Formats: sequence, structure tokens, C-alpha cells
Amino acid sequence: MITVYVNKIKVNIEKNSSVFQACEKVGITIPRFCYHEKLLIAGNCRICLVEIEKSPKPVASCAIPLMEGIKIFTDSPLVKKARETTIEVLLINHPLDCPVCDQGGECDLQEQAWAYGTVNSRYMEPKRATEQKYLSFFVKTAITRCIHCTRCIRYLAEKAGEENLGVTNRGNTIEIGLYVERKLKTYLSGNILDLCPVAAITVNKYKKNADN
Repeated sequence: MITVYVNKIKVNIEKNSSVFQACEKVGITIPRFCYHEKLLIAGNCRICLVEIEKSPKPVASCAIPLMEGIKIFTDSPLVKKARETTIEVLLINHPLDCPVCDQGGECDLQEQAWAYGTVNSRYMEPKRATEQKYLSFFVKTAITRCIHCTRCIRYLAEKAGEENLGVTNRGNTIEIGLYVERKLKTYLSGNILDLCPVAAITVNKYKKNADN
């Protein structure tokens, strides 16, 4: 066991735990998109940023291991600004289709944008549009909504043994899709519907022809 401090609260926790787990242990909710307790750490959404004493910039709490005596701050001005910026970047290309979205009212991005974001946006350019991907007969995509948390990719690779789904390109052109133009074969592919935080992957209820 080691001792750390979260917002000046003393916490005794297992040595191999992460900063994220220390915050959760004292009842402090850390926002997350890519993090899932049953999947390997990705650390790519950056919404779980926290401040650590003497660190020059905020760090991704899910990916940073604890050290004896470190002091963690989850509500400092630096953390609040970092989270605002992260939300702003995620909303740059995200469509404003909440009234018709399958997950409207239950969307993690929607809730966290209200909780941690800002009403102002500096981005005035047109939003990027993305072609939908055909993954399988059961799974329907709305890739324009995707925030690239990679939960679906990690679940299929780690739990279902399906490695056809992945990330292509970088930056503003990044996309989730199939590396080789094949559909998902695993019977567990439907589980990614529940893992997606923004309804970029939904159930294809009305598909009539399994070959299309």
C-alpha cells in the first residue's frame, strides 16, 4: 500500500493503482470516454486530465501510475481549462443532431459537454462529414458522431478475437473502420453498441437483406 493525496484528502491504495483509481476511491468522479474498467488503457480521449503537484502540465489520470506521496488535484483552474479545451476539440466535427440521435438524452458526450465544457467555440469552419461504414448486418454506423475513443476496437481485439476493426489516418482525417473490406464475423460484435459513448455504433434494426 502507498499513501497519496487527492484534493488534500489522504488515500491509502494499492501500489500498482492509477491516478484515476485513487480519485475514484475517494468518491471523485473523473470524466472519461476511452476508459473502461474491463479494457486495456488507451489514454487517447484526454478528458480525464488531472493536475499533479510539480508537473508542468495536466496528465491523463487513467494512464499514470501512482507514486508514494504524490498530490493530485481534480478541480484546479488548470484542470478545468484542459477539460474545456478537450470538449471543444471533440465538438469541432461532432454533428449537432442530438434531437434525432439514438442516444440523445443518454449521451456521455452530451452530459460531459454540459458539465465540463464551455458555451463558446472558436471553430468557425464547416464540420467534417464522414461516410458510413458497413461493419455487419447487425451493426449500423454513424461515423460522423465518432470521437475515436477506440472502445469498440479494443473490445473486439481483446475480448472477441476480432482484429479487422481499427483506426486509419491521423488528426482531422482519423476514422474508425475495417482495415480490409470485410464485415465483422464474431457473434460478440453486438456488444460494441453498449460500449460506444456517442451512438456512433447502433443496432441495424431495419436491414432486410443480410447480403447487402
